[in-house]
Amino acid sequence: MCCYYGEYIVEKKPIKKGILRGDGPPPGYVWSVLIFDLAFREAMSFLNEDQYQHLAMQFKELASENDPSHSQTCDVENIEDFHELKDKGGVLGKINVRVYFGLEHNKKNLIVLGCIKKESEGKTPTGDKIRMQRRWRKYKSGEFTLNS
Repeated sequence: MCCYYGEYIVEKKPIKKGILRGDGPPPGYVWSVLIFDLAFREAMSFLNEDQYQHLAMQFKELASENDPSHSQTCDVENIEDFHELKDKGGVLGKINVRVYFGLEHNKKNLIVLGCIKKESEGKTPTGDKIRMQRRWRKYKSGEFTLNS
């Protein structure tokens, strides 16, 4: 799908539906979860199916909460105007995973921006932070579109 922006034609980048608000076990999910195609590809570049499903379950938990940025069950940190889900160990083994997401409060959408295998201790690597900030900004400006 393409859109005109001034004199330029820009192809919109696809987003997949993960979870829809109202679906799921009663009383239903509070938030819809939308996943950038490229975030899914990033995750699958270093996770196996069981590991991916483990993270997907955490996002189901986040979608069930009134405020996913202050989760009662998952390790979530704020980074500027988006968030980082942190996990390692268990089914992930020695993999230290970070999944970045933004919250669109007015529509109750949780948007998965990207996923990295964190290699070093300490804060989020600056390059990853900038990349996720850029994706979030582009999403908010309408450069991504929902797959049917």
